[in-house]
Amino acid sequence: MRLVLGVLALLVPATAVGQAPTPEKVESPNVKVLTGLYAQQFQEEMNLIVQGLGVTCNTCHVRNNFASEEKPEKLKARLMLEMTKALNEKYFPDYKAKDGESVLGKVTCYTCHKGETTPKNTIGH
Repeated sequence: MRLVLGVLALLVPATAVGQAPTPEKVESPNVKVLTGLYAQQFQEEMNLIVQGLGVTCNTCHVRNNFASEEKPEKLKARLMLEMTKALNEKYFPDYKAKDGESVLGKVTCYTCHKGETTPKNTIGH
C-alpha cells in the first residue's frame, strides 16, 4: 500500500502539491472603481470604507444582493472613490501601501470622514 501511495505521489506534479491557490482578481460589471484588486485586497478596501464612514455594508448595498444598483448611496460612494483615486494619483503618485493600509493611496475615506457619514471640515483645523 505504501509503495502504491509513493508512486501516486510521484505522478502528481510537484507544483500542485502543497501550493496555495492562485489569487483571483475581482472582475464584475458591477465593480466600476475598485478594479484590478485581488479578492482579499477588495475585501480589505471595503472594510476600510466601512471604518472610514462608520457605516455597515447595507448603507450602500442591498442586503443579500451586493450587485444591485438600487441604492443611490452606492453611486455616491463610487463618485467619492473616484475623487479619492484622483487625489492620490495627482498628489501621491509614488505612494506604496503597507500592510493594513489602503492600496488605493494615502487619501482614504477616513481622511475626511473620520468614521462618520458626513465629512468633517478639515480646512483650518
